[in-house]
Amino acid sequence: DIKDSLALDYIDKQEKQVERLNHIISGLINLTQLNHGDLEKEKIDFHKMVDECITSFNNLPNFAAIAFKKEIEPDLEFNSAWTLLTAILQNLLENAIKYSSKNSPYVIVRVFSASNHLFIEVVDNGQGILLEHQPKIFEMFFRATKNASGSGLGLYILKRSVDRLNGTVTLKSEVGLGSTFTVRLPL
Repeated sequence: DIKDSLALDYIDKQEKQVERLNHIISGLINLTQLNHGDLEKEKIDFHKMVDECITSFNNLPNFAAIAFKKEIEPDLEFNSAWTLLTAILQNLLENAIKYSSKNSPYVIVRVFSASNHLFIEVVDNGQGILLEHQPKIFEMFFRATKNASGSGLGLYILKRSVDRLNGTVTLKSEVGLGSTFTVRLPL
């Protein structure tokens, strides 16, 4: 019902701050659960998990323009903590979508096994990450760009989740060309 443009601008700013605080609080809650929760293992359906994670971000800008591709090894048997794997995929996909390219953006999710390990790769042709920021991206509250709308917790939570599963995560990124995150977990 409000028509005043200044009031509408204030309401919009207030809403953005509330969303930002909600993301921070949600991230801290997830982090607490990550550090103190029991790991209940279950069989992972990667097709379903990846689809659910992608769909959960359909409200992000540029989502509709992104070409998503899944490359999941057939008949892959993997038992793990569903919540931790979801946290890993959610954070990788959210960043790939948020920082996607404006020209023919794509995101590829690969899940495969090799050398007694499970690999989850998320490849994008987005903005990429400056070389000097790459060693810091897994630190709590670190944001590699001033244009970021996130809390700086996503990749920290991702790293903690990977650590909790006794895995590793690596990054290959080049500004303007995109990023490839590779998570390696023991089978």
